[in-house]
Amino acid sequence: MKQYRLWVRINQTQTANTIVYAENAYTAKQLGEHMYGVGNVLNYTEV
Repeated sequence: MKQYRLWVRINQTQTANTIVYAENAYTAKQLGEHMYGVGNVLNYTEV
């Protein structure tokens, strides 16, 4: 598994960086969307 840093929107005025572990970038984005809602993953990068 690889480590990915996600930049996510928490609400209209706040964002956060979070770390997830996933097999690939698409799975990392899916995990983030499942946790924070569809469309709230603003960016994701392999660390």
